[in-house]
Amino acid sequence: MNSTRSSLLHPENWENRPREDSKKSVSPTEEQAEQLGGLLEALVADLGLKQKLGEYRARQVWEDAVGPTLAAQSRPLKVHNGRMEIAVPSAVWRTQLSFMKKEIVDKINQLTGKKTIKELILRNQR
Repeated sequence: MNSTRSSLLHPENWENRPREDSKKSVSPTEEQAEQLGGLLEALVADLGLKQKLGEYRARQVWEDAVGPTLAAQSRPLKVHNGRMEIAVPSAVWRTQLSFMKKEIVDKINQLTGKKTIKELILRNQR
């Protein structure tokens, strides 16, 4: 073993070594998180999952969009191509929700941060 290499193995010599990362202004974990975030966004877009994630999120915010009373009387069935199908128990509830369609669509899109929903389709539950 050469003497330079063996001297680096002794702990008393470690503090004299220059740090390789002393010039970085961003911590490695922050930089890695930014790179990973960009990679995940690109992957989601490439796989065509961006729309699916938006549709999933729209279903998740249903109760927040309509409030607990209407949410107790309705539920999202599916979302596809901007159309959200909602199950309702009766014609009375279907009528009530039909008067509120625009406000509900706007609220869902506001909560998701995207224009995911364009139309509500109301269906009677059986």
